[in-house]
Amino acid sequence: MSEPTLDYRQHLVLFVDDEQKTRKYFAKLFGKTFRIVLAEDGVEGLERFREYQDEIGVVVTDQRMPNETGSEFLGKVALLKPGVVRILSTAYADIDAAVSSVNKGGIYRYVTKPWEVPELEVTLKRAMELYMVRLEREELVRQKMMSVDILAASDRITSLAALAIFRDTGIRHVGEALRAVVRLSEEPREKAATESIGAEGLSWRELYRRHLSFLGTVNTSLPSDLTSPASLSFDNRCTVREALDAAVSASPALEWGEARGNPPDWPGPLDDLREVVNPFFNALTQVVGGEGAVRLEESLAGLELTFPGRPLRAVLGPVMSASAEEPSKDALDLIGACMRVAHHGGVIDFLPEPNQSAARVRIGFDVSRIERAPDDPFEELAADLVGNELFWSRFVE
Repeated sequence: MSEPTLDYRQHLVLFVDDEQKTRKYFAKLFGKTFRIVLAEDGVEGLERFREYQDEIGVVVTDQRMPNETGSEFLGKVALLKPGVVRILSTAYADIDAAVSSVNKGGIYRYVTKPWEVPELEVTLKRAMELYMVRLEREELVRQKMMSVDILAASDRITSLAALAIFRDTGIRHVGEALRAVVRLSEEPREKAATESIGAEGLSWRELYRRHLSFLGTVNTSLPSDLTSPASLSFDNRCTVREALDAAVSASPALEWGEARGNPPDWPGPLDDLREVVNPFFNALTQVVGGEGAVRLEESLAGLELTFPGRPLRAVLGPVMSASAEEPSKDALDLIGACMRVAHHGGVIDFLPEPNQSAARVRIGFDVSRIERAPDDPFEELAADLVGNELFWSRFVE
């Protein structure tokens, strides 16, 4: 069986030489096999490299050039993109410098002038193959580190849930609350796919130390009254406006949008309901800060909120990251507020938002969920985990 033919034109070859005839000769010889970018000296070579940095896989340069040597130029290239494969073209008189550059490990190979064309073509092909192998290896490492990050992040979420239940064994729907927190922390998918993995480069010992630091902060700083007040009931109903008008009036970051219908009533009594919802809105506006308002819109389906997503992702990021040491007070206040709302029958649903810089959610209450909750909160949490409903949906399609 024949081996598959490699496409050597997937990536660029940058050729740098101060002689115009040599540049034309190189392009003519190898232009059918490779995509080639030309430069006349190190200054222009660096400009071309920065312009096509993501596409360039191999750099070939003459050793003797004005202002700087080829090996000096390749050293600058290596700083910008360590994985690029570097080849030095040199006259026989400069062979010692070329050998020294190779031995130091910075340059893949040297070729002497005049070139042996078949030999140089083979060298270029092997260099491009090496670059492609490096790319594949980097992708494998990236995927491995992503798996490490996912596992560590999952451990943080389950630990946070367990700590909340240990602190108050009466708390309900912790898994649902943390699922909302995970969604609030998410980057837009296309951006998240290109982000570097935070745990890369950290040893397991360091990850463990940071996890202990995370647990200590959560244990001491997570709000302790998440099940207060005692209960809400639809026997004493409140409108959404009654519940939130005072909070909106008191906060410049909260604003009413145009109502699109009357939302279902929320359970009361009113003072108790405000104890449940006000911490959520206080925490949300504290995180949003000066980056925009939290817009509230009434609709037939419930109360819909639109707010800047970036500040929430920044504040909640340490909760999702294996490499961060501690979540901030703002993060824990918001997490605690989500737990309080969920415990009292609140439901936080996420809605599509065309503008990815914004987040859009709907909040409603279904107090009957309290009656349907398992008697044992650990049983409920275990069901969430086994069903992969807590956080895995974030990573697995």
